[in-house]
Amino acid sequence: MPIHRFAYTLLFVIVSLLPLTVLGQATCTGALTGRITGPDNGQPLPGASVYVRERQTGAITDTVGVFRISPLCPGTYTLTIEYIGYKTLTIPATVGADSLTTLATIRLVPDNHTLQEVVVTEHRSEAQKLLQVQAGLSGNALNATRGQSLGESLKTLPGLYSIQTGPSISKPVIHGLYSNRIITLNNGVRQEDQQWGTEHAPQIDPFLATRITVIKGAAGIRYGSDAIGGVILIEPAAMPTAIGLGGELNLVGATNGRQQTASGLIEQALGGPLKGLSWRVQGTLKKVGYARTPDYFLENSSYRETNYSAGLNYTRQNVGIDLFYSQFATRIGLFRGAQVGSLSDFYAAIARTEPLRQPGFSYALDRPYQDVQHDLFRLRAFVRSDRWGTLTATVARQQNVRQEYDLLSFSRSTDPELYLKLVTHTADLVWEHAPVPTKNGGRWTGSAGFSGITQGNVRRFLFLIPNFRNYGAGLFAIERYARGRWTVEGGLRYDYRWLRAYFRDEVTDRVTNQTRDWQNVMGSLGATVQLTPELALTGTFSTAWRAPNVSDLYSDGLHQSAVAYERGNPNLNPEYAYNTNLNVEYNRNRLRVDLGLYNNRINNYIYLKPDSVPIVRQRGAFPAYTYNQVLATFRGVDATIQYKLLPRLTLISKTSLLFAYDHTNNDYLVYIPPNRTDNGLRYDFIGTDGSASRRVSGLYVSANVLYVARQNRAPAVSERQENGQLIFTGDFAPPPPAYTLVGAEAGMRWQVAGHPLSIILTCSNLLNRAYRDYLDRFRYFADEPGRNIMLKLRMPLGQRKS
Repeated sequence: MPIHRFAYTLLFVIVSLLPLTVLGQATCTGALTGRITGPDNGQPLPGASVYVRERQTGAITDTVGVFRISPLCPGTYTLTIEYIGYKTLTIPATVGADSLTTLATIRLVPDNHTLQEVVVTEHRSEAQKLLQVQAGLSGNALNATRGQSLGESLKTLPGLYSIQTGPSISKPVIHGLYSNRIITLNNGVRQEDQQWGTEHAPQIDPFLATRITVIKGAAGIRYGSDAIGGVILIEPAAMPTAIGLGGELNLVGATNGRQQTASGLIEQALGGPLKGLSWRVQGTLKKVGYARTPDYFLENSSYRETNYSAGLNYTRQNVGIDLFYSQFATRIGLFRGAQVGSLSDFYAAIARTEPLRQPGFSYALDRPYQDVQHDLFRLRAFVRSDRWGTLTATVARQQNVRQEYDLLSFSRSTDPELYLKLVTHTADLVWEHAPVPTKNGGRWTGSAGFSGITQGNVRRFLFLIPNFRNYGAGLFAIERYARGRWTVEGGLRYDYRWLRAYFRDEVTDRVTNQTRDWQNVMGSLGATVQLTPELALTGTFSTAWRAPNVSDLYSDGLHQSAVAYERGNPNLNPEYAYNTNLNVEYNRNRLRVDLGLYNNRINNYIYLKPDSVPIVRQRGAFPAYTYNQVLATFRGVDATIQYKLLPRLTLISKTSLLFAYDHTNNDYLVYIPPNRTDNGLRYDFIGTDGSASRRVSGLYVSANVLYVARQNRAPAVSERQENGQLIFTGDFAPPPPAYTLVGAEAGMRWQVAGHPLSIILTCSNLLNRAYRDYLDRFRYFADEPGRNIMLKLRMPLGQRKS
């Protein structure tokens, strides 16, 4: 049966079963929070584990001893609370119909007996150690994005966007910033994959992650000098500790592009003499054909992925070592309607409402295309001491090979037009000191560390960027003080960067080089106060900087995948950012509000500016871009509102407003995300007795309406005739009109052979509306994809021993 018919059939079955499954328990929206302290002076206990026996889930307390567990349905639960050096405490907790239940302060009693090994059910996110504005995907929210790219998955979060090159390439955008201004940590390693290109999507398999956390705003103190826009942390599940073999199987199918995706994971924790040793292997296969707009297929828009990873971990008492290897391999077809052979063809393609060639569906993948492979190897070891804290060392090697192929009619051979091989070595040493209590009931926590990076790039065939060597080193220290309702955090970092680029004269065959180096100190200061149990206020101010990379300085050639000619500027200076964030979180009864305001002032902001006259080469005519530098500001508002209209019906609203401006030229900037708002309703089917059905549980349905405004804050586009040639200014076409998309989602858990099968059905662009997105580099030539129905199945496998 074709996959789109299967999806329609399953949707009909789910809708038909709704009246029969009203008694099934849903994935509820309730939450449980509390504070854990020691017996003396109410001293908080950060890192205590809280386990909910009935739901087999848990949480870890933060630096002020506060934990939060969600989602939970109304009912009574058994909490098991553990902390090294204290007696285990088991207490009941009742969650009512309100969205948030706050427990009275829980005090643990010291245990003077020999400590037994404690198994933590949920590892603490790296981002939870920082006092900065964050958003993330985990649990059902992450499962609902399975099968999508990283960029597409993160678009569901306020303040997150994506810049696209057709339907198959998507890069994350945080508060209007992307590429080298965002650091992505893949399993604790800084991802380096030629990320400077706007059409170079992150080479990361999202199926690896059980949590994706986004730090919004400058986070360079902890993660490095380039984190002007933010940080994305891809965090896999902790390696298994329960003895036995387990795993997981994910299957995803979609109607648009007839996507077929399968991802599997097998892991085991060993016992006996090998206790403490665990392993995991994972792999993903993905195949997608031509994307379809409401009116036509996009020729050669298919792509493939073959990804796998393996991990080995040994942890015993206070020491541990962890090995990880992954390979991401993809081949991405590039829409042929964007390939033009003359200047007149270029202008005609922009003016045309539809591509000339409109083939039927196919899985064929021919030139032009990208072929990219990214290999990552990581070794991490730690040693922990109750007195001295934890010392963690991480070393990693990455190799990224990127090949970009042109149409054969424009190519002299079967070789790629662009070949780039980037090898990166990184080393990090981080010390987290043991918590230091103070006499007034406060507590100091913090960390310090060193990071180093070395890179080498080799190019072949046509010139776009030169060969180069790059070295960097950084030292940082972060300290946090928590007492009562207040937490204050400050940090400092020093970074040094060195770059040498190599150039070969094609006539004399002589090699020359240019060397640049930069250094800078940055700092951050933040505070949060729990004004009431329902209301928290957080404010941060941080500085960050970014040295210009080799593409900013020395690009000079056709960027095949972007279908653009790019010119660097060797006179560029480093960017300096001054970032302020204010976040308000309110949670009481039926209402939850998360409001964030930010202002990011960037001196010497570097961006690709569209030139007035396209470049004409023997290969054809191309849009031309030159790296430019200005004083820019990015300011905006992220708002999330959840309100329970009825016990089972929740209104969810997400709004992102962004205002960017070029103060040097008193004009707007190009490729800045337009304002948008996403509003929806979710209905959870909850049984009147609060118990779950034996076969079906977690049944819900939702619908949303996404409105994306026209980007009116963009440079004005004008055209004129000069010496018989058409000249554009500002851009090659004005921003497209605003658009509204309707989406829907349904999900449930179904017990199959003793395992909970998770079923999620989503539909984007439900009304099959034709539109173009301002952040798509191919918007000049074609519409965005139309209706897409995705079916996502997830089932845990295997059995474990407690």
